[in-house]
Amino acid sequence: MSLKANKEYKIRFSCIGFKDFDTIIILSSLQNKEIDIVLEQSSQTLDAVEVKGDYSREDGVTRISTEWAKNTAGPTGGVENVIKSTEGVSSNNELSSQYSVRGGNFDENLVYVNDIEIYRPLLIRNGQQEGLSFINTDMIGDIQFSSGGFDAKYGDKMSSVLDIKYKKPTEFNGNASIGLLGGSLHIEGLIGSRFTYQLGYRNKTNKYLLNSLETSGDYNSNFNDLQTYLTYDINEKTELAFLGNISDNRYNFIPQTRETQFGNVYQTLNLKIYFDGEEVDRFTSYFGALMLNHKLRKDLQLKFIASAFSTNEKETYDIQGQYWLYETGGLGSEEEFDRGIGTYLEHARNNLQATIFNIEHKGYKYYDNGLLSWGLKYQREQIDDWIREWKMVDSSDYTIPSIPDNIGIYDGPNSPLLQDCYRSDNTISSNRLTAYAQRQITLEKQAGTYFFNLGVRAQYWSFNNEVFPSPRASMSYKPNINKDILFRFATGIYAQFPFYREYRNEQGDINQDIKSQKSWHFVLSSDWNFKMLDRNFKFITSAYYKYLWDIIPYRIDNVRLRYSALNNATGYAAGLDMKLFGEFIRGIDSWVTVSLMKTEQDIEGDNKGFLPRPTDQLFNASVSFQDYLPNMPWMRVYLNFNYGSGYPYYPPNTDIVLRMSHYLRADIAFTFRIKDEEASWAKNNFMRFAKKIWVNLEWLNVFNTKNVISYMYVQDFAGASYSVPNYLTPTRLNAKLTIEF
Repeated sequence: MSLKANKEYKIRFSCIGFKDFDTIIILSSLQNKEIDIVLEQSSQTLDAVEVKGDYSREDGVTRISTEWAKNTAGPTGGVENVIKSTEGVSSNNELSSQYSVRGGNFDENLVYVNDIEIYRPLLIRNGQQEGLSFINTDMIGDIQFSSGGFDAKYGDKMSSVLDIKYKKPTEFNGNASIGLLGGSLHIEGLIGSRFTYQLGYRNKTNKYLLNSLETSGDYNSNFNDLQTYLTYDINEKTELAFLGNISDNRYNFIPQTRETQFGNVYQTLNLKIYFDGEEVDRFTSYFGALMLNHKLRKDLQLKFIASAFSTNEKETYDIQGQYWLYETGGLGSEEEFDRGIGTYLEHARNNLQATIFNIEHKGYKYYDNGLLSWGLKYQREQIDDWIREWKMVDSSDYTIPSIPDNIGIYDGPNSPLLQDCYRSDNTISSNRLTAYAQRQITLEKQAGTYFFNLGVRAQYWSFNNEVFPSPRASMSYKPNINKDILFRFATGIYAQFPFYREYRNEQGDINQDIKSQKSWHFVLSSDWNFKMLDRNFKFITSAYYKYLWDIIPYRIDNVRLRYSALNNATGYAAGLDMKLFGEFIRGIDSWVTVSLMKTEQDIEGDNKGFLPRPTDQLFNASVSFQDYLPNMPWMRVYLNFNYGSGYPYYPPNTDIVLRMSHYLRADIAFTFRIKDEEASWAKNNFMRFAKKIWVNLEWLNVFNTKNVISYMYVQDFAGASYSVPNYLTPTRLNAKLTIEF
């Protein structure tokens, strides 16, 4: 081989069963050099390797790179930020990690970490309050996502599954990062040959982002998370593992003023609000799980899980707003006309405590042609809920309350004294029992290969004594042709047994006769791997129809869902998802998704027929793209782009359906690698302790789009109501430094 003259080269010789041998050479011009080496035998014993087939493609599951989750651009970052750009997924709030899948709401998405279902806080009502999601990106080993038609082994939700597996370290590693939106620290490694550990701490603050909102004030948010994953190999067949998490999220807000301009060129309105008061929120949760894996035989694996989750959520605020609504004279005019003056007072003393215990068993029996798996789970829930929330409005020509000396007195759900009055004092204890079994079968025929997955799951809930079975089936077919294409059809019934918020109505009353919401999925998809421009690409297409019954109607208030607690609606969701994935730039993957979707519901007794559900979105397109400069490999660019048509909303006291403006957002991250493991200049200074050092510069909301998340409503002197948009964050720059050691 030919090398450049007068340059240092490090050459490594390696062979299985022998120790590696490294040597450094520097050759002068036209010099030839022959290297003779003798490798020493190695007595190191290699760990056993278990080889398993990857059936994610046949199961209709998308596997996501962990590198994308670590480097994706956006205010929330992490896995959820990548999920939002996956086919069938939409989101209109960059401050939240929540997402909607094929017409479902936020509560219809399953999240698992190492086979354990993860819960999120219940009282959070806007993206500003939302802290860190449970998933720690630094600890992830595998990410799988299904947007519908998933297997019976996954739980009782109607829309999607995010299945996360934390990694088992093989050597010591760590990283630390700090930026304008917080920081993190992560270490992992082995102690001896049997014990592995991961420890991760994260801190997040969105004060920098919130200071850009139209409502000015003192934002003080501090979100902290400490997480650990430990494993111990008792012997070759048995492993004991522990997963633990402590999360403490605090949000304090003292608003001062707000000024919002809305309308059009013919009628421009301005709203000015002067605030008094404060909001103080705290959401604290604890989670722990103990897992025992045992290989009874080579073809039989048993798993036992015991877990507990506890959350204590407090939301308190007294905020008074004195507003002035006025109209300008139109385009080019400096005239102003008063339209309304008033005061409103918002009050809350909300406290929710919930404890959930689980004991679970899973089993896996391997056959030559597939897998038999089963599971049994017992869950105990204890929920204590105390809600006191109301709003009082006082304005010219109308006053609420209208009865003297009765301010603040609750007089039933239809009280004329207060608006938006929510009251509850509930203690709920219940038990759930869940079981499932499924069989995967692979058949190879002359025409192609068939993959069958047949399963059923059932759940019993002591709260209403409901038992409901959910059969599910899928078939994938890979024809024996010269194209790498796979077709899949999946169908099944998905019953979502209510959690607490779904059977408590807006007045705080509990529906003792609530039933599970149900949907029947039909999904037809194709998965085609092909070469284009001498690069690898994949094109995925999915058409789906979901029939919904026993649906509980709800409305969306920012990220909080307000349920009616009645199973009095039927509906449907239908759509088409397309995704092109591959090497748009040689050697690195990117993707583009396009989705069309329609979802409607018919509420019994309202005589309005089918109307759009709150998550109805006709069109959604996303781009996740990465690039690098050929002559500057130390710099890489990550782009997240999302466009979605507007969600419907229903102004109060009207029968009309309106649409929010479209959601358009682009975030770009520039990654500059300062040092890597091959940097010779850093071997003799303090940087030798770091494997990699890089800086991320993010340009958030590149187009400075004024996206709308919700509306507030004010009235003028004549009693006319106006929808005032609540805008999300404008363009911002963010910086983060990461050191890997």
